[in-house]
Amino acid sequence: MHLGIKALQQFLAAQPAQAPLVLATVIATDGSTYRKPGAMMLIGADERYAGMISGGCLEGDLVAQARAVFADGQSRQVSYDLQNDEDLVWGLGLGCGGAVHLLLQRLDAENDYAPLGPLFRALEASHTATLALLIEGQLAAGSWALETDDGHRQGEPELAAALVAHSSDRETPRARRVTLRLGASSAEAVLMRVTPTPRILVCGGGPDAVPLVAQIVALGWDCTVVDHRPAFARPERFPAEARVQCLRPGKLTEGITLKTLSGAIVMSHHLEHDATYLRQLAQTPPPYLALLGPRARRDQLLATIDAPDLKLHGPAGLDLGAELPEAIALAIAAQLHAQLNGREGGPLSRG
Repeated sequence: MHLGIKALQQFLAAQPAQAPLVLATVIATDGSTYRKPGAMMLIGADERYAGMISGGCLEGDLVAQARAVFADGQSRQVSYDLQNDEDLVWGLGLGCGGAVHLLLQRLDAENDYAPLGPLFRALEASHTATLALLIEGQLAAGSWALETDDGHRQGEPELAAALVAHSSDRETPRARRVTLRLGASSAEAVLMRVTPTPRILVCGGGPDAVPLVAQIVALGWDCTVVDHRPAFARPERFPAEARVQCLRPGKLTEGITLKTLSGAIVMSHHLEHDATYLRQLAQTPPPYLALLGPRARRDQLLATIDAPDLKLHGPAGLDLGAELPEAIALAIAAQLHAQLNGREGGPLSRG
């Protein structure tokens, strides 16, 4: 889970020097809720915010709740029970029928906006991180510890040491509430496994790549487009957030760090170039690898590069009945999102 990290990073970077923030973190939910444990929202002293906790219903009230945290610096828990309290449900315009429990804590520049400062740096270095956020115990609520996939730990020493006993929890993609042993006592914490923002490569910058890149960027993901044709490899053709490189197909590994990719879509519309891209990507296949075009073309290319066992989504995308570039982009982005979240992409109403 990357939790909309990029929006939070951008919000933090845009803050005036030394300005405090309030971090609201979903620590538990019951029933049907818009976001799940681990979801975060940052609130500025000017009452602007980034990140979403609900579909827009709770954010205004959370801004009001944050005023007290700004004033005294004390962490607070806030709960919205939408299961039984009709006045609350109708008053906030809610209809999910669940309960949301949050921890609000003040973050300050002199403390590196911890835990977000250390977390963001770990993610920028392409590390997956496990963040423990204390809810109840002898230590103050909001105390934290961070462990990265290279074994580096920081934060509250007792809390960091306690993470060792939860190595199996670090493999779970979602946040969960756990009991940590801190010496002779115990503490309740939410344990979050946070992955770097997905990095997606689009091989081929033709007209149909433009709406696909727009879809990927809209998800808050990093996107790089490569094409050897200068007319197509022009940054102004794509969203400003995308990186565009004019690169020969055979030079892919010289311009892109393939092992950090979360997904790649090969769509140059040229059989030989697609084979060249796939041959390089097959060396360290990303979690999602897709090819534009029919099954027969996929099979031909797999035979050409002698990689019959390569997991390749081809035709790329979910079956949405797509024909035009914008719809095909939607189908591919939807499949990519589902794959990276371990889902099949079926209807939510199924069953």
